[in-house]
Order: sequence, then C-alpha cells, then structure tokens
Amino acid sequence: MEHLPSEIVEAIRDEDRLKTLSQSIMRAAEVDENFVAIVEAAANRFSCPAALILIADSDENWVQAVHGMKVDDVPTRSGLFVYPIALKKQRALILNNPETHAELARSVPMFEGKRVKFFAGAPIPVHGVNAGAICIIDGENHRDTTEEDAEALGRLANLAGSLYELKHAARGKASADIALSQSERRHSMALRAANIATWSWDGISETVECDNALREMLALSPDEPVTCRRVLGAVDHEMRFSLMRRFKSALDRGEEYQCEFKVESTGKWLLSLGGAYENALLEERKGPVFGVVVDITTTKESEQKTRLLLRELNHRVKNTLAIVQSIAGQTLRRSRTSAEFNMSFSGRLQALSAAHTLLSDEQWGAIALDRLLRSQIAPYSDSSGRQVDIHGSAVYLDPDEALALGLVIHELASNAAKFGALATRAGVVDITVACRDEGGNAHLELDWVEVGGPRVTTPEQRGFGSVLIERSLDKVIGSKVDVDYAETGLKVHISMPMRYC
Repeated sequence: MEHLPSEIVEAIRDEDRLKTLSQSIMRAAEVDENFVAIVEAAANRFSCPAALILIADSDENWVQAVHGMKVDDVPTRSGLFVYPIALKKQRALILNNPETHAELARSVPMFEGKRVKFFAGAPIPVHGVNAGAICIIDGENHRDTTEEDAEALGRLANLAGSLYELKHAARGKASADIALSQSERRHSMALRAANIATWSWDGISETVECDNALREMLALSPDEPVTCRRVLGAVDHEMRFSLMRRFKSALDRGEEYQCEFKVESTGKWLLSLGGAYENALLEERKGPVFGVVVDITTTKESEQKTRLLLRELNHRVKNTLAIVQSIAGQTLRRSRTSAEFNMSFSGRLQALSAAHTLLSDEQWGAIALDRLLRSQIAPYSDSSGRQVDIHGSAVYLDPDEALALGLVIHELASNAAKFGALATRAGVVDITVACRDEGGNAHLELDWVEVGGPRVTTPEQRGFGSVLIERSLDKVIGSKVDVDYAETGLKVHISMPMRYC
C-alpha cells in the first residue's frame, strides 16, 4: 500500500470497515455463481472483456468472483482495484487512460500484455461500510460511457453488497438454528433426567400436544393422538372431578394451577403444573395453555413411609415408656441403696437404648438377632470377642421381639459379668441359635451356656434380673424361658414364636 494515497490507505484500514469484514464476509473456497452473474452483467453493460469483485482486507486483497480472466491471473496487489473503496458521494469511478492520472499511474495493472486503458469501479456497501469494489477493465478506451452506466454499475455494486448481507444473515440463522437445536436437546435431556413431561393445548380443540414422556406417565398408547378426554380418562376416577374443577377455576381467574393426581391404571402419582399464555387470557380459556407433569410417585411413597414410621414411632415410644416405668418400679423395689438402683436402672436403660439404636438404623424393620446379641453383650466382654461364641441359624426379629429379647440378653450378660463366665478371663459364653417350624409357625430356640466361670449355686433369693429373665418374654409375647443353675455354669434355654425365621 506504499504507492496508494493516504486517503485510500485510511479508508482500507478503517476499524469499522475491518470489523464488518471479519463479521460479515467469509472467503469462499468455491466459486459462488451468484457473484459471477453480477460481474458478468457488469462486463456486458460496459461491453468489456473482464470484470471482477475484489475485497480489500488490511493486509491482503482477494477475489470474490471474476469474468474474462482466471482468478490466479488477477493482479490483486494492484492499487487501482481498491480506489473505489474510498468513494463517498460518487457512485462510480470511470476512467480512460488511468495511467495519465498522476495518483493512479503506479497502480495501473497489465491486461492481455498491455496496460489497462479503461477502468470502471464502484464500492460495494455491506452493513454501511465499503467492503470491496466491483471493477471492469479493458485494454482499449471507451468513449461512449454515460451517467446511466455509472448508475447501473452502482446498482450492481449494491446488489453484491445485499448478497453479502443475505449470506451473512443466512449463516446467522443457520448458527441460531444449530444453537436452538442443541438447546432443545439439552432441555429434552434435562426433562428426561428429572422425569418431567411437557404438554400444550390450544384451548379450543380436543387434541393435546405432548411428548412421549407424558404418554408413558399416563399409560397411553404411543400411536393414538392424545385428547383431553383420554387424559382425563387416565386419572383415578375419584380425582377427575376435583382435577377439572381446579383446572377450569385457575384458567377463569388467569392464574397458574397446580394439582396432584393418581393414574388409575398404574397407581403412579403425578403433579401437574400449568397456565394459560397471558395474551390468551382475554379470550376466556380459548388461548394456548402450557404445562408440565412431574412423576412424584417416589415422593408420595416416601411421605407415606414417613407417616407410617411416625405412627410406629409413636406406638414404640408409648410401649417403651411403659417398659421403662415397669423396670424403674421393679428395680426400685428390689434395690437396697440408691447407688444400687442407679447402677441397675442405668444398665437396663442402656440395653433399651442399644436395641432402639439398632431398630432406628433399620427404620424399625426386622433386625438380625446376632447384631442384637453382640450389641447387648459388648459392654461386658473383652474387646477381642473371644469370650462369646455365637453360632447357628440366621434369625431376624421384629421390633417388639427385639426390645423384649434385648432386655433379657442384657440381664444375662450383666449377670455373667458379675457372677458368671464373663467375670473371669477363662470364661466363655456359648450361644446357639436355631429356628424350627411348628405347624407352619416359626419358633426361635436360643441356648445360653456359660463355661469356665466361677462355680454356680442356686440363689436363695432371686433378684429382679432373674425375674426379668424368666418372665419378661412370657409376659410380652408368650415365650418360655428355662433357667438351669448348673455348677459348671448357668444354662438358659429360650423358646419364642417368631414373625420371621
């Protein structure tokens, strides 16, 4: 550009112009027949052998379309082709013998072996800036050009500019379409992940537009059209009237509605949310209505389970308080001192607490007997567990069985730690668990056998612990406890009916 006048260089390097070039014009890898048609029309208008469209960038010029020459033969570095870019009010630049003009002399290219004798060019406006130029050249002078020719060349330049703008808009639309498609896919994936269905209704027709997720939720056929009647028919019959009343009431008031309902055929619980498009509210429910449906079956089941657990917990708390009251009274009557009462009562409360903790971990369902045994014996045996041997069948207890049996095991373990096998390092408690079937009813058979402890004698007066061991299960669930004070060690046999086995 060192041979161009400063005003031409400034026009080419204008920041707004270069920004428009980068955003609106793409250098095509293939010939664009639309631009070729424009340069052919320009050449024919002036009866010239060659015409071209040249785009001038800050450091490079390139040919968009050419007529009468090969693209590789176009002298793109010739300054003559960029002169029209600096035109402002003038529609076109038309010259004979351009080399006679001092400012153009060094910019005139060669054509067909000799200097160009005739040149005509007009700027191509794209989004308000001169992006390039449409140029016509000839090796001979043209003396018969008119103002109408200049106007025609300007119109062709404008046509080329409009074509650039249209192509830019088309690329923008294509990009927007791709972005919209990607957004819709992300939206669809998010809805599927959240188990959400969508629907719309025009407020007039019977047909409801919806996705496959709603068909699956309502257990509707994928082949048949979804209608208002079919949607309502899928709802539990006891909820249909309430659903329709709330839906119509919300639309009448121009409000969003929300309603939970159950699918009659599957028992699924769904939450429907929706409302009328605001421009349609003036037409009294005749405009489009949009909504979503969410599968809340899991939430409903969780709520139901929570209610059941709360009722169960209330029942257990009452039973536990009754047990605590009974234990407190019996312990108090059989304790000689307050210290003895505190020790005995605290141990029995801890036994109840341990059983409650296990039941809470299992949400007050069945718990394994061996877990109950180990939790009650752990405070009284060594950390290695070698003093306790549990073997036999795998048995599960319901909450009532676990609480009652937990107290018995606590008393056995506490007694063993004071007077029996767990009072010495050499002592061992052998626990055998078996489950047998009696006429279709399951029974637990549990044997507690102590060996290696101090010599055992039958007590002259039984304490509350002994009474609890022998009678508590019988009072609670009709079980039987046999206690044998053998010299070699205490032996206890427990037999009790079971819900699980």
